[in-house]
Amino acid sequence: MQSPYDPRLDSICVRIAASPLHSPILIARISRLLEEGFKSLWGSSPGVEPYAVTSGEEIEPSGCRSLLLVLATGGTEAIALEAVEEARGKGVPVLIAAQPYANSLPSLLEVKPMLEGPGASWIYLSSLDPRNSETLWVLEQGVRGLWAASRLRGSRIAAIGPPSPWLVYSRARPEDLARLGVELVQIDPLEFAGYVAKEDVPEDLGKQLLEKGEVVELADGEPARSLKVYRALKRLWRDRGLDAVSPACWWFYKEAGANACLAHSLLNDEGLVVGCEGDIPATLSMMLATYASGKPAFFANPAHIRSDSLLLAHCTAPLSMGLRIQFRRHFITGGSVTSSVWFPEGSKVTVSRLDPGLQLLRVGVGVIERGRPEREMQCESQMIVRMPGASKILEESIGNHYVATLGDSSEALRVAADLLGLRLERLGSK
Repeated sequence: MQSPYDPRLDSICVRIAASPLHSPILIARISRLLEEGFKSLWGSSPGVEPYAVTSGEEIEPSGCRSLLLVLATGGTEAIALEAVEEARGKGVPVLIAAQPYANSLPSLLEVKPMLEGPGASWIYLSSLDPRNSETLWVLEQGVRGLWAASRLRGSRIAAIGPPSPWLVYSRARPEDLARLGVELVQIDPLEFAGYVAKEDVPEDLGKQLLEKGEVVELADGEPARSLKVYRALKRLWRDRGLDAVSPACWWFYKEAGANACLAHSLLNDEGLVVGCEGDIPATLSMMLATYASGKPAFFANPAHIRSDSLLLAHCTAPLSMGLRIQFRRHFITGGSVTSSVWFPEGSKVTVSRLDPGLQLLRVGVGVIERGRPEREMQCESQMIVRMPGASKILEESIGNHYVATLGDSSEALRVAADLLGLRLERLGSK
């Protein structure tokens, strides 16, 4: 079953570029790799024509949300540059792929220094065998990065209320959001209160939820109160045509008698990105991370840092990230309900964050050493990550919240950063 964060393949145009002297046999092999590779990864293919374009004019990026251009041969440098220029003019991101035959890689090396600026990136497919695991991984990372960038551009993110007052630095300016093609929709908390008030929660919905884990302790009226917030956010999402939401969380507890933590956990599992506390830069980070990985993200506080170790803790982890789930009262308020998610120890995890100026994307890859809540006076879901360069999060702060997704999606985030014109900073690299 596909993740709700998987790429929409019908929005990706695929073209194969070759010199006029190209070999039909080579084009057929590339077409087969792409068709079978896409089907292996996502069960379907965007459709790959078994012929090659031989000039930039034949690319025709119109109607494409994004473009994958595979260089079949040498002599395709001008074609690639024409395609990038044409696509940039239409706001279409381009991913250029090279492969190891017919001077394809030399063409990429020649053109790569000229791809600076937003709108273009690259990958290298080391084989044309559609069963080659390394090639499939690179293709997947490239396409996910392409999808993440194209999905972010043109997106609508809603802020329900102002940022939480303690977020004195993690605030995004309208002009920076506009540079990334993101529209910020401001929603009055009183308007959302009307959504919450209208919701009725079927009794069996709460029962089905609690059957997913172990009930430790719930506040009175839970989980029904939190499920009203969950259903209201879901309806607001549909009514307003949103791509992401970041509520001012504490307002919910004061006005609605429930916080939004449980709603965050459930909605992110359903493919609806929900960030915390009105932190727009971190919510955008969450969007990129989820689209690039194809998995929901854990929006968390760095609660303890050593040289190469990081404790991430928060109350909003998606239930699907856990091997075990507990339902508890909220850590800070003692009311409402949150989920305590036990993460899979030994698993790779990708940690990332955008700076508030939306110019830098910081990315690190580590391993979950401890995935269960063990530290007192911390939020309910906790993971200790062994990650090279973790100390830089403290030494060169770009703000609070970071997001974590299971697996290594650093290459997909590298592609997305290229396409969005972001500077990529890899933790642990020199």
